[in-house]
Amino acid sequence: MDPLDETLARAAQRQQELDWMNADFEAIDAAEYAQFHAEQDVRDAARTIDS
Repeated sequence: MDPLDETLARAAQRQQELDWMNADFEAIDAAEYAQFHAEQDVRDAARTIDS
């Protein structure tokens, strides 16, 4: 394999790794977002009961 092909192969592999990492971070963000809103809903419900 010539140096250019090796470089392109490494770049493609790195891009795939970055895509996987991005998908993982998006899933984590979505879970944290859902948890935050669930906690806010509980707080809102508690305020309604206390009022």
